[in-house]
Order: sequence, then structure tokens, then C-alpha cells
Amino acid sequence: MRDSRRSAGVRRVPGDARGPAWWLALLVCKPLLLLGRRADWRRTERLPGSGGAVLAANHVSQADPLFLGEMILAQGRTPRFMAKASLFHSRAVGWWFRSAGHVEVDRSDGRSGIRAAVKAVERGALVVVYPEGSITKRPDGRLMSLRSGAVRIALETSAPLIPVAQWGVQAIVPAYEGRVVLGCRRRRVTLLVGDPVPLEDLRELPRATAVTVGVQRLQDTLAAMVDQLADEHAR
Repeated sequence: MRDSRRSAGVRRVPGDARGPAWWLALLVCKPLLLLGRRADWRRTERLPGSGGAVLAANHVSQADPLFLGEMILAQGRTPRFMAKASLFHSRAVGWWFRSAGHVEVDRSDGRSGIRAAVKAVERGALVVVYPEGSITKRPDGRLMSLRSGAVRIALETSAPLIPVAQWGVQAIVPAYEGRVVLGCRRRRVTLLVGDPVPLEDLRELPRATAVTVGVQRLQDTLAAMVDQLADEHAR
């Protein structure tokens, strides 16, 4: 029998259903987050209260999904992260990724991940995309060039494309270093939710043109938001 989970790329769960996987994550992770960070959440009212949407966030640390997921859950929504296929088939965490309804992306066939994310958004899910494709490799931690996946999903579903800038997680879990930095003071982690990136005027254009323009709009918007937070933390 064909594995329907693999063919769909995401478990068929309602948009904001949580189930045991999410409650287990909250039980384990929430106390650790409270010990390590001082939350600075801004403009969370810009997150839609219901219905499908695409969140496009910058990526500064391996721990980003924990902090972003915490903020989204606190607003009464359940995030569905796009994640590489190896995580879904890992013995250690595969059950959790599948049960939590995240979106599986096979990097050898990126189109399948787009299709799975489109289906999730159409079911009312709030799908989180890291459009840089990896944790930033810039020495200053700022935004790299973006890939087109988040814009493609938003165009195909007519769902809002919402930029989210984050800064400070890398002070707790430095990128690519495999360590956690804890001290006597909790470190500030800032998450800023932006207004939806306007795409309505692009829907009648040829798809390739619409995607190119949409990616540039997202790049400009998210880069400005990340720069704002980085400069604030530096001061």
C-alpha cells in the first residue's frame, strides 16, 4: 500500500489542530524557553486569527522554530513548519514532525514541498517558511537572498504572505556551533510581525514575472525589518 503521508508531504490535520505532539512539545520546551529568554513580541495582532496564511521568517539559529513556534502558539494559532525530509524519517524526531502536521520538503524535488504546503494552507494552516533556505551564513547574521517558495505558495493560494523578523536567538544557540549559551541573565529575543506583503496586483501577470516581483518585495520588506532589530540589539 502506498504511504499516503509520503505522497502528500504533510499529515492531513485541520489548520489549528494540535494533538499530543504539540502538547508534548509545550510541556518539554516551554520551561526551557522561560529560563533562557526574555520575550519581546511585537505586532502579533498582525497574525490572522484564523484561515490559511504563509509566514516568511529570517533564519539565524537552529533554535528559531522553538521561539517562533512559542509566539505563534501564544496567539492561538498552530504553526506548520516546512522542514527537510530527513527530519520526518529520523527515529529520534520523525514521529513528532509527522504528528504535528509539518510540511515535508524533499530538496531533490522542491515542487513536491510547494504542493504539500499549498494543500496545508488551503486546509486553513499557518505555514512557516524560511525563505533563505538555510540558517544565514552572513557573518553579521542578516538576511541572505531569498528563494521563491513562500511567494509561490501565497500566489497559488491567495493567502496572505506575512514577514516575520527575529533577532536574539543566535545569542542563545549560535548558528553552526552546536552549543547553548546560558548565563545569569535571560537574553532578549525579539520577534516582529510585519504587514502582509502586497501580491494582489501580481496575480494577473505571467507567473514567472509575478514570482520575481513578489520575491523582491519580500526581500526588501524582510531585510528592512531584520536590519531594524539587529541595529536595536547592537545599541
